Formats: sequence, structure tokens, C-alpha cells
Amino acid sequence: MDDGTGAPHAADPATLRTLTAARSTTRSLSEELLTHVPDVGDLPTQRALDAWVEQAADTLAALSEALEERLLGLGAAATRVPRIDTGRVGRP
Repeated sequence: MDDGTGAPHAADPATLRTLTAARSTTRSLSEELLTHVPDVGDLPTQRALDAWVEQAADTLAALSEALEERLLGLGAAATRVPRIDTGRVGRP
């Protein structure tokens, strides 16, 4: 994360868990939504329903991808955080 000073911060573990859970849930819901399309019997209504379900599934998939990009960004920022030298010698 960046607070505007240009110095990246390590992500809070709770934030990472929440983002990971949200990414997983949105991905699962996107896939599951496509399996629950009822047959309504009326062709124009069925087409509208199918289009709506596909759009909702695509939206969930896009949200999952955005969450994944955010997680990757947080991981990259965490690797750029400078380590503090504690002055210990011989032991890491």
C-alpha cells in the first residue's frame, strides 16, 4: 500500500485474508451462477435471462480478477519494504 509518501507498507494479514476469501468467493459464484439458469419456456424471456446471468457471471469474474491484481500488488509492495538493520551479527 502507498500512503502518498512513496513508501510502501506491508499489508495487514487480516486484509490479505479478506481479499483472498473475496477473490475465491467471487470466482466460485461466477462459475456456479452459470449452472443455475432455469428454463422459462418463453424464448425472448429466456434470452434476456441468459444474457443477464452471463453478464452477472462476467462481473463476478472481473471482480475476482481485480481482487487478484490487488493481492499481487500488495505482495509486490511487501517485497519492496526495506528491512530494518537490527545490528545483529552472525544470526539472521
